[in-house]
Amino acid sequence: MNEYKVESSAPFQQTFVHQIAGALSFERAGQMADIRTACRIVLLITREMARVAGDRVTLKERRRSVSHFRQIAMYVCHVTLQLSLSEIGAAFGRDRTTVAYSCRVIEDRRDDRAFDEFVASVERLAYSVVVAAGVRENA
Repeated sequence: MNEYKVESSAPFQQTFVHQIAGALSFERAGQMADIRTACRIVLLITREMARVAGDRVTLKERRRSVSHFRQIAMYVCHVTLQLSLSEIGAAFGRDRTTVAYSCRVIEDRRDDRAFDEFVASVERLAYSVVVAAGVRENA
């Protein structure tokens, strides 16, 4: 079941680059702005990597796929960027308990090797982009 396998040679779309640039072009208005920006970047990376993976990742119901990608992004923000559940909740407009639930769901799904590889790819790319952008120093 390789529905989450990501092709490393697939190019990113130009619109994705513009979205990342837009996410990074902000005035530093404090730590919460940095956290929101980092979370937005992770969500954009998650969506783009799913798009690169193709129809194998897209779920039948659009609403479910949107929430699924948000859950992955919340998980990556917590595990990889070491943000607190409250910080992530505030950045995504959700409660910290919703973030905790998302982390549990994604952690349980990581038993599937293909899904685990997909999430690991998102983690590596998100960490690299967020740290390189200077949004989070050595997260």
